[in-house]
Amino acid sequence: MDMSKYVKMYVSESQDRLQRMDALLLTLEKDGGDRTAIDTLFREAHSIKGMSASMGYEELSKVAHRMEDFLEQFRSGKGALDRQRVNTLFEGVDLLRRAVEEIAAGGAPTLKSEEYVAKIGSLNLPPAEPPRPPAAGAAPEASGKEAPPGWSQYAVDLAIAPDAPLPSARAYITLRRLRDLGELVRSVPTVEQVQGGQFTGGLSMVIATGRSASEVQAFLASLPDVASVSVVPAGMKPDRVPSPPQPPRPSEVGERGQPAPPPPVEASGQVQPKATQSPPPSAPETPRAASMEPRGASRRATTMMRVDTRLLDDLMDQVGELITANGSLLEVSQAIDSPRLHENAGRLEGLVKGLQQHAMKLRMMPLELIADRFPRAVRDLARVRGKEVTFEVLGKETELDRAILEELPDPILHILRNAIDHGIEPAEERVRKGKPPVGTIRLEATKERESVVIRVTDDGRGIDPAILRRVALERGVITREQADTLLDPEIMMLITLPGFSTAKAVTDVSGRGVGMDVVRGAMESLRGSLLIDSVVDQGTTITLKLPLTLVVVAVLLIAVGEERYALPVSIVEQILEVRAEEIQHAQGQEMLARDGTLLPLIHLRKLLGIPAAGASASRLVVVCEMRSRLIGLVVDRFIGYREVVVKPLDKALKSVRGFSGVTILGDGNALLVLDLNTL
Repeated sequence: MDMSKYVKMYVSESQDRLQRMDALLLTLEKDGGDRTAIDTLFREAHSIKGMSASMGYEELSKVAHRMEDFLEQFRSGKGALDRQRVNTLFEGVDLLRRAVEEIAAGGAPTLKSEEYVAKIGSLNLPPAEPPRPPAAGAAPEASGKEAPPGWSQYAVDLAIAPDAPLPSARAYITLRRLRDLGELVRSVPTVEQVQGGQFTGGLSMVIATGRSASEVQAFLASLPDVASVSVVPAGMKPDRVPSPPQPPRPSEVGERGQPAPPPPVEASGQVQPKATQSPPPSAPETPRAASMEPRGASRRATTMMRVDTRLLDDLMDQVGELITANGSLLEVSQAIDSPRLHENAGRLEGLVKGLQQHAMKLRMMPLELIADRFPRAVRDLARVRGKEVTFEVLGKETELDRAILEELPDPILHILRNAIDHGIEPAEERVRKGKPPVGTIRLEATKERESVVIRVTDDGRGIDPAILRRVALERGVITREQADTLLDPEIMMLITLPGFSTAKAVTDVSGRGVGMDVVRGAMESLRGSLLIDSVVDQGTTITLKLPLTLVVVAVLLIAVGEERYALPVSIVEQILEVRAEEIQHAQGQEMLARDGTLLPLIHLRKLLGIPAAGASASRLVVVCEMRSRLIGLVVDRFIGYREVVVKPLDKALKSVRGFSGVTILGDGNALLVLDLNTL
């Protein structure tokens, strides 16, 4: 059987399960006797074992199998997982993750399981004493697996659609997904038989689960290529595999030829007997090939599906072209005196905006997709440095454009490394300062207007601007005049310069002066901003402000002389008209008083090298962010507000600083989008 079609699915599901295993092991590190976490971890290992075996990755299957067997010892509450055992399970997860990454890269996994299998086997619990023989006349114990308290057992009959590609593979995947509901007690055919290709279209199973029959029915009916599902309580004999359903007898067929409804189910999971109900005639146990009902009548609509991200990118590109074409149509229609044309053009504009919003929603993904990997990273980094750290994540449901989300893991990991290495103090030092011995790092995401703000806060030693000034002056990074005049927030930004570090020693965590440089570079490439706020002995907060998307951007159209430019609205705070007498001067710099603070005035003409215009009685000022501080940007005039599609600059213009992209207006003219952080 050719399983290459399922490699992408295998990689995706394996990565999801391994990430969940990380989170479960972090829970068990705090409470090694958490039965729920142990049971869930056991099922995740079991699923990876089965998935790997079906795909032919035997070494991965062996590692997952040994982890599964190891966890089985603790499921009955005989013992708790200590730190050494948890660490060994973490090693197994890492081995599996590296192998899956090799598979994702198109190669064969190089994993060898022997060493790990021997290591985890050496940590098994000592064998239990053999049970004493029962006294004469004592009743023997039940041989079947006992379900956890509150669980019910259900008999499930399921048919795979006859036209499904590779029905055996789909049946195996369905069996694996069924285990997510609880325990698979038995199935006909067995999992091993399905793996061997012995599948004729139907599955008959008994499962133990904490969910209701209707929830089991809905879950299984939503799986791909499932033609029909029947779920009934297993009754008084849960260890008996039910025979596949036979065609209904005439007496059991209701109106319009449909089978009569199953017997009612009580809350306890038992079937209420009918007044007259004769046993059905015996029939040979052969799985059915398909349901007696029409396929469309029994299948429920699926609510989720996997889509290649390239298709979403292509869709967004087409929507972008549609937005540009619609803008051109609006420009042309305004010059034509036709109420009907204006009405239809306005209606089309509304439809295009609706399509744009839906296309954007398809690209939005929650921060949770990357945030779940950080707790494990923080745990490992803290152990390397010999520190105790509590890590908190808030706002994981906050959504960002996929293109932005994919670029965030590295910058955030660099921030976390710096927080652990430079920020959080050793336990002894924290106690001397009157702090709890365990440090705290918090990652919080919130949506603010047209931006997403991510803050990483620690309660460590903070950053001393006086030390930064001294080190920067000694190394020639700043002059004596700059050391005396730069404000503390500007001094803080020195740690983002390439190669700048105050660490006395280089470690494998930080100290090379590259971490915060990477963060700053990432924010510039994502059209975001970086802000550092710190108080000595209280902690540091690093704020990343990012646009919601990089494709369709709300911009303010401004002009300097005859040239027009676009300025992202996400960095704009306010638009002012300032009289000449309101402008102050300090050390040769024009300043504007606003809300009790002085903002430096920067002329866009001067930044772009455009000759100065004549003096005027007033100036138009855009209060906006530039390099993580507020400034007043002086422009000649405002044109308006637009939502535009931003295209990246051509390779020949990539080195030109000050511009993040280009957009085309409805009149066909191209405008450069300003990037004040690089001007």
